[in-house]
Amino acid sequence: MPPSSVVLGHREQHWLRGRSQRQWHVLAMASKGATAICCLVAILRSMLLQPALPFQAGHRARNSCTARHATAGGQHFADIGGKIPMPTLPGQTANEEGFNDLCTRWNREEAEAVQDSKRKLQSDKTSIDTKLLAVNELEYWAVRRGGYDAEIILIGTLKSPSKELAGQAHISLKKTWAAHFSAWVNSDIDQGRVLQRDGDTDGAMLIFEKVIRENPLWGEAYRLRAKCWNKRGEIDKTIEDLRRALEFCPNNYLTMIELGITLMDKKQAYEESAKLFKSALDLCPFLPVSTFLATLHSKMPSLKAQWEAEKKANEFSVDSPPLRLLPESWVDRYEATERPNQAFLRIGAELEQWFAEVRMNKVSKPIQRKLWSILVIKWDPDKHSRALRSFTTQVHNAIKSRRERELAKADVEEEVLGDPDEIHLHEVESEYDADAVAFLRQIRRERERQRAR
Repeated sequence: MPPSSVVLGHREQHWLRGRSQRQWHVLAMASKGATAICCLVAILRSMLLQPALPFQAGHRARNSCTARHATAGGQHFADIGGKIPMPTLPGQTANEEGFNDLCTRWNREEAEAVQDSKRKLQSDKTSIDTKLLAVNELEYWAVRRGGYDAEIILIGTLKSPSKELAGQAHISLKKTWAAHFSAWVNSDIDQGRVLQRDGDTDGAMLIFEKVIRENPLWGEAYRLRAKCWNKRGEIDKTIEDLRRALEFCPNNYLTMIELGITLMDKKQAYEESAKLFKSALDLCPFLPVSTFLATLHSKMPSLKAQWEAEKKANEFSVDSPPLRLLPESWVDRYEATERPNQAFLRIGAELEQWFAEVRMNKVSKPIQRKLWSILVIKWDPDKHSRALRSFTTQVHNAIKSRRERELAKADVEEEVLGDPDEIHLHEVESEYDADAVAFLRQIRRERERQRAR
């Protein structure tokens, strides 16, 4: 059985349940004429013949399934025949190989599920119920596996014309940012929240500091500790922890609002507060921040004209991409040089929302090509300094690959008049080998023959 430190989702539990099928088969055979004791002996004997679970305790980092993998030395798992499989790499134990294989399968399942949910959300032929189920699927992968791809697609859904769908995506994002993929961490956090609500700030602070020591890259723990600092009147430490929370979770627009309010009220940093409010509204346009904006503009009237000008520059247009997607809005930021990965995740969410606007406005293929070309040329790494090379290269490559997929999808839609099966086959040709694509086409032919009967 897996150690207690491993948290299993419903897919992993389904995998484990497969091990007990033979046990129940033996129980059914034994129960025909045997006593209860004989049935119990039959189950125990079948359990001894089952292979051990091919992985050891480990913690999955947010982007790598094996980044913090720890195995118990010298242990191996046996197959049904009792033989120990030989590792394929020198110095690698059978447990490590089994764990890597399992993580590879989980990563593949995650990628396929996220892409399938994305297709359902983007399709005009799926019902609202199907889209809501796709949002729930993305929430599962964003929480359980820490998937940034799922999180970015949820952020893109915030600008859906359906208020119900956008609201559900907002709720899923709140759950994603508030929950850790480890049940033990969530248990500690829940205990800290209870103490914080009951007024025991010192006890809550101890729990949040313990969680931060064990999970230094999780932004929610810093946000919760910031509330404790604020309760104590430590404004500088409150702002510092909110900045750290936003550093490790750059798309959390709720943290942006909290930091903006704190800076406006306690430090009179009106310009930085205005930037945070603007970034939050760019991600989630239905946030109720009108009161804060009115207060901000009353304290510094010059910000209102600047706000209106930037809002107009970021409106959707078929003539050029919005200002928030161009390098001028990003290259001067601290994260562009010191935290390029975080900056890339932040602009990735902005790009996903712009993609959604392009689809909603049904932009023609020539105009799409023009808009994509502007972005590709603007983000060319050779046009920027060496300090920005890492950040601009990531954005440039992401835009180029997305341009090829979107334009290829437009070609297929024009050829097959929006046939979703053919579009899906065209998409997977670049992701899978020829045998997999041939297998999918065979399934489609069989399904068409069944429909014709």
